[in-house]
Amino acid sequence: YNIVQENLESSFPIAYEYIAIEKWNSMVHHFFSEHNCQSYQVWQLAGEFYDFALSENFAITYQIEYLNDLLKFEWEEMVVYNMEDVAAADYTERGDVLNDRLVLNPEYKLLQLQYPVHVLNPVMAAEQKGNYFVLVYREQTTGKVQFMDLSVWYALVIEQLAAQAVSVSDLIAEAPVLFGPINLNELRETTLQFIETLRAKHFILGFKKQ
Repeated sequence: YNIVQENLESSFPIAYEYIAIEKWNSMVHHFFSEHNCQSYQVWQLAGEFYDFALSENFAITYQIEYLNDLLKFEWEEMVVYNMEDVAAADYTERGDVLNDRLVLNPEYKLLQLQYPVHVLNPVMAAEQKGNYFVLVYREQTTGKVQFMDLSVWYALVIEQLAAQAVSVSDLIAEAPVLFGPINLNELRETTLQFIETLRAKHFILGFKKQ
């Protein structure tokens, strides 16, 4: 039991810090008593705890609004850190940002949350329920996990670019259909700035070879 408890405390350090110790210990005890662990990899115990918390409605039972999002965020960070290496498509470093297909770092997760637990402490995040998007990715050169807060537009840009379904220019042209009247020149400028930020952070690796 102590090993399981210590593993979950280290896997969810933010949750462990902010959730009342009586509630945390009760959740861990419930998990240890009722859950039949399946994974042979110790680090995946955290994922089973997260799934168990969802199935048992811990957020409602223990009256912790942000619990599901916080466990999800901390667990997915571990998933990205431990995921198998994924080879990126062949790319070149020179091309047309607006019209060429872009190659993204394939080692990432795109998360949607109700509470901004990725940028605020959970107590403050609980007061700002909304619709939030987070990019979590692993740097291919260092192995470090990084994350970025995203608007719904930037989340859509990453989703579509990852699928290599459209170019940046195509996406911008379709924006009015999705969001209504919008200043396309301003949107183009801010989107290009975002693309350059992703390139500087080594999430966009280059341009797909023809």
